[in-house]
Amino acid sequence: MMPLTDLWQSHSGYWQPLFIRENLLPLGHAAWAGYTTQGRGLVVCDVVGNCATLDWRRDAVCYSLRFVPLVNAPAYLRLQGLPSDRIERLITAVQTYSPERDLLLVLSSGGQPEVSWLQNLAIAPPACYCQVCARWEEFNVVPGVYSSESIHCD
Repeated sequence: MMPLTDLWQSHSGYWQPLFIRENLLPLGHAAWAGYTTQGRGLVVCDVVGNCATLDWRRDAVCYSLRFVPLVNAPAYLRLQGLPSDRIERLITAVQTYSPERDLLLVLSSGGQPEVSWLQNLAIAPPACYCQVCARWEEFNVVPGVYSSESIHCD
């Protein structure tokens, strides 16, 4: 049996944990920036390309990142084709999550979006925000698009 490595996860098609691991700081930055300016909501990340075939040690990943506030979340989730019962549960999660410790992430790469409630993060959203702000040049943050020196687009 193949060991549980980065390559194993990319071959299994379940790439989301690897993406989150590699991009936690920008995700947390977007969560905290959105929360402090718009209130509770969802971090939405659209990844370009087929992540299931990436070699996460070598390949660059392009993605867009935005914050969808609670007031706009139901319409956004409907546009993503989620069933109404799941939307109701997600709205409840948006209303009850702890912005200081958690983030709600909608992650997609050309298919059905996956929603994750990332709880009790090793680096909380406020700390992610501070780290990204302190290292702004390293992240080359452009409104709505995040990249770092190791993550770039051709």
